[in-house]
Amino acid sequence: MEKLDLRLAAAAEFVREGTVAADIGTDHGYLICYLINEGICSRGFATDINIKPLESAKALIAEMELEDDIETVLTDGLEGLPGEEIDEVLICGMGGETICGILEKTKWVKSERVHLVLQPMSRADMLRRWLCDNGWYIDEEKAVEVEKHLYTVMSVSYSGVKETPDDFYCLTGELAGMNDNYAIKYLRWQANIQRGIASGLLRSANQKENALKHIQLADMIDEQADETENDR
Repeated sequence: MEKLDLRLAAAAEFVREGTVAADIGTDHGYLICYLINEGICSRGFATDINIKPLESAKALIAEMELEDDIETVLTDGLEGLPGEEIDEVLICGMGGETICGILEKTKWVKSERVHLVLQPMSRADMLRRWLCDNGWYIDEEKAVEVEKHLYTVMSVSYSGVKETPDDFYCLTGELAGMNDNYAIKYLRWQANIQRGIASGLLRSANQKENALKHIQLADMIDEQADETENDR
């Protein structure tokens, strides 16, 4: 099979060994096939809401002779899956809002037994806030760059303890303070986004106070990146 890109490779690193995984929005099935083929997971489910990517996943599963180990399911998110059997839920390549919606609709994922691996393509800040608000915590993150786009991959567990994160955490998560080139690059990128938002707000006379908040956030994020670089 083709080599996993950095997003999916980072996701695979967070998956616990010996578990049963559900790969939601499996697309071509690369991730779940890799996890089974490498012996990281004992069994898996590959799901997609659309028939064409699921057929592609089925073809790869058959090619790798993994039909006895991976069940394909045409479904929306986690609907209809046997939650009592699944230890790992992988949702990669979707927007943060979509990921929240999938988790919101599924009660059995709210368990200390179930581990999530999430890779949002957008709105990572919203996803971090939602997770904290709803009893999950991010125990580890990894930033990656694919085709000049920066992404984060999150390892997430459930405690039931609801927290209210500040804006700084929502934008940086567990990447703040990480002595890693991609993590620092991710922080710089987030700071630039905040400065861009502030620049747009400053064009309106009544948005100066709001713009200042975004500038302060950008400064905080850049300061964190500076401190990390200086500690090397």
